[in-house]
Amino acid sequence: MKVFAQTKERPSQVLFAFDEVVEASITRLRWAVAYSTLRGCNRLVGRIVQRMGTRQWDKCPKNFVTSPDFGLTEPDALRFLRDLPLSELRVANADAIRNRNLRPVKAYHTKLYLFDAPERQSYVVGSANLTESALLYNTEVVTAGYEVPDNNTWESVWEALTQETEVLTPALLSDYERLWERPRPRLIEPDPELEERAIVPSGRPVFWDEIVGGRLTPRNFDHFWVEAGSMSSGGSHNQLELPRGANLFFGFSHAHYGSAHETIGHPSLTLGNRRWTDRPLTWHGHNAMERINLPTRTQGGFDYRNTAILFRRHPDGFEIDVLPWQDQGAIAWRNASETLGVSFRLGGRGERICGLF
Repeated sequence: MKVFAQTKERPSQVLFAFDEVVEASITRLRWAVAYSTLRGCNRLVGRIVQRMGTRQWDKCPKNFVTSPDFGLTEPDALRFLRDLPLSELRVANADAIRNRNLRPVKAYHTKLYLFDAPERQSYVVGSANLTESALLYNTEVVTAGYEVPDNNTWESVWEALTQETEVLTPALLSDYERLWERPRPRLIEPDPELEERAIVPSGRPVFWDEIVGGRLTPRNFDHFWVEAGSMSSGGSHNQLELPRGANLFFGFSHAHYGSAHETIGHPSLTLGNRRWTDRPLTWHGHNAMERINLPTRTQGGFDYRNTAILFRRHPDGFEIDVLPWQDQGAIAWRNASETLGVSFRLGGRGERICGLF
């Protein structure tokens, strides 16, 4: 079992918890979550499909439970979950809809995500609802882990959590939507969305200067993000220019910055169950930058152009995470670095930035 604590200085930890347990061999998933939003559903399902693969996801039975309590679940989230392949969606406290006040006799407040596979059963459990804010930047804590399938620990738990639930019918959904459209005391997702703290590149210190000055030790951090920009180096758009000294985050100790091209090392890069140990991290003397060749899209990587690229330290290497530059998750990363005072320019020239948390 591993514990993930999410704060404004450590965003995206709840999503990273799912990265620890989701694998291509999953044959069934079961989620019992108090509140769900469309943004949260899109965020988490997209992440899981990426790791399971579309084919396995489509043939995997899915059992969902959520609640209409206090109108905090969005009707569009219910439709989203209901319409997924091989999905059964149940609601707790359906009488709160029938009573036309959305106030339950007792609140349904669970946050359990189960993933069944032939060799093991994995779980994420804690405080996080199925909302984008819970997955990215709310203060949350969850645990993620594995158990052998015949343990039956979670079977009795799941049975208890589904006893007083019922399948969401079109009539129930229609009634809920009419009630939900009334003014509500608060929304489960922040509105407006997460605001980005202003980072003016020209006002940021240079990454290498902070290292030389003894004010920055990259290996003391678990997350390192870089603004990708246009990724114009190379035809595959997979050569990411890094600041001088970036190798220190990856566990190397290169400091010979001459004019020659040098290979510093090959960090272990991971994405789910995929791992690359042949991606060179190099020094390019002609432009005074380090550079790493990331996995291309055909090799299982991403389209990196105009994104934020995050490297997350874990026992088997560095997990790659890539988000559009203006995505809420990428903004949360930048805000975390700004809060900690560790956002930088890559070099003395140019406007691209990077940061740690």
